[in-house]
Amino acid sequence: MPGTLELLPSPELPELNGLAPALPTQAPDIYIAGPDLTVPPVLPKPAPNVYKTERGLTASLLRKGTARPGRGLYPRDGTANVTDVETAISALTIPGQRNNVIVSSGMAAVTASVEFALKTRGKQLWPGRGPKLVHGIEHYSQSLAAFADLKYMGVHVDGFDVGTNTVESLMADKEPDVVCFETVANTPGMPVFDVHGLLAITRALPEDKAPIVVFDHTAALSTGLDFTDILTPEDKVLIAESATKGAMHNSDHLGVVYSKNEELMDDFRKYKATHGVVTSTHADMAYLRAIQATTPGFHERNKALYASMGKLAVAMAQAQRELGSDPEFTVSFPTFEDHPHHDYATKHFLHGIAPVVFMACNGFDPAQARQLLKRIVKHPKMKEQINEGQIFMGQSFGFKEARLLYDRHAPYVRVAGGYDIDSDALAGALFEAAVDA
Repeated sequence: MPGTLELLPSPELPELNGLAPALPTQAPDIYIAGPDLTVPPVLPKPAPNVYKTERGLTASLLRKGTARPGRGLYPRDGTANVTDVETAISALTIPGQRNNVIVSSGMAAVTASVEFALKTRGKQLWPGRGPKLVHGIEHYSQSLAAFADLKYMGVHVDGFDVGTNTVESLMADKEPDVVCFETVANTPGMPVFDVHGLLAITRALPEDKAPIVVFDHTAALSTGLDFTDILTPEDKVLIAESATKGAMHNSDHLGVVYSKNEELMDDFRKYKATHGVVTSTHADMAYLRAIQATTPGFHERNKALYASMGKLAVAMAQAQRELGSDPEFTVSFPTFEDHPHHDYATKHFLHGIAPVVFMACNGFDPAQARQLLKRIVKHPKMKEQINEGQIFMGQSFGFKEARLLYDRHAPYVRVAGGYDIDSDALAGALFEAAVDA
């Protein structure tokens, strides 16, 4: 009855294959730092940007949390720490330049960049027609979902396969207003986008015909492909990265958007606030400290990570060949000679190409991926590697240690390398486990 609390009977345990699951007899095998639930919760601190004088308030409203302030930004995005973070992160984007804008996450960096680019091109085309977005069909699944939703807002959305086509055909056949591709796709085929070829075409186009280009640069990181010498201040290019992937050692959510085009970035700063992709006031100092701590040795760690990943990719490919003409999985990696973008990747990604490789199951049942992973981690050699802390199962990339992850909706297992592991031993264990499986 209303106003009373009824205690419902406890639900029965679900049955799996006819057997009720046994209750756990020990702590789960999970390695994660969480809150201490024995400590009583305390109220969070109030926002720090409070002032005792009108002058202090006015200075905050003028500053707006960026080195190049614009009208209409959140006052709560007004701490000097935002500017400090954007300045510090330039060492890992394009050293010495001020055109960095931090946002709440890597996903926010991609979607906000694309929607900002569509708005900018849409104003130029108005009232004739809506803008057209062309994106890679091999792209992060959440980005593809976001792009698909745009068609319900009147945006012309079209996909393009760079794995089998050229940027010349992209521009000639699709005539995009906004282009968005991952520099190295985080998908089993791992196509590598021809950045140089696209820029050569867009630079030759009239101002009103040139698209705005958004590169999702998460997988490659600045060590792999450095945009410092690639871009000019006239290029209408936005680079979106998940700053957690390397700059913050995968420790928190943070995205960054950068470019050499000052006009484009000044407008994006204003757009950032209208869509609420601002960072937390309390988190800014934590971001700054994390970036300052990880910047020394950043590129050296990435090079070690790429070297590790190369060894693991080779081991996986050798296992595929060992399994004969009908292997359970296939492996594609940009530095392999049979990869369609081998020449471009080895020419321009001098320090490594990606921190992940995929074991793509030769079938269409997503359950295959979980079964493949289960068989691999149960192998005695892999158990040794797991117990020694060389590799763990978990989401996102590994960086320090290697990672294994299966996709619940697609038939593949992703292997991520680590910069602080015995890559030869892990490669050997992965090879044996995959062949035995």
